[in-house]
Amino acid sequence: MAFQLVQILFWLSLATWFGGVLFVAMTAPVVVRTVRDANPILPHVLAVNLDGQHGTLLAGTIVASMLNLLWRVQLACGGVMLFVLVAQWLVMDTRDQANLVAALVRTGLFLGAVTLTLYNWRFVWPKVWAERQAYIDNADNPDLANPAKDRFDRHQVESANVLNLVLFMLLGMIVFGGLVTPGKAVAPTQSPAPVVQN
Repeated sequence: MAFQLVQILFWLSLATWFGGVLFVAMTAPVVVRTVRDANPILPHVLAVNLDGQHGTLLAGTIVASMLNLLWRVQLACGGVMLFVLVAQWLVMDTRDQANLVAALVRTGLFLGAVTLTLYNWRFVWPKVWAERQAYIDNADNPDLANPAKDRFDRHQVESANVLNLVLFMLLGMIVFGGLVTPGKAVAPTQSPAPVVQN
């Protein structure tokens, strides 16, 4: 019973995490293209929409809102997954070599996905947001605004690449997630029944 419960929690948390990352990875480029095609004007940023930069800023804001929600989902799934991976080590058959290798790979992929998620959340996106604000604050001064916009674009690409790496690691966890067999219960030894002689 414990093995089935652990596996259910493993697949629920992994499917939610993978699905969330896949959704954002697929929709972010669509949002950026759609908003740029609409060529919106944001009068509170700059009266002139040079090179469609208002669309880039608006798309970045939408993607940032999606990522803020995704990071909460990823952290929740990562917390459940940490508990489940520890529990898997306790309920699986570690004497089976294939089982042991798959568990080590799953654990390594999990640690990689968590590390990249935290890196994206705590280091990359604060830079994206700071460069966005620097662009808005200096929108009337192209000498300051254009370099800020270039850095903004570069950090957004870095964030997308990190998100794709997380997706790849979660896919690896899915592949190696099916290679789990429960630990074998040891049957209690019974002493032979006494022989009655007449």
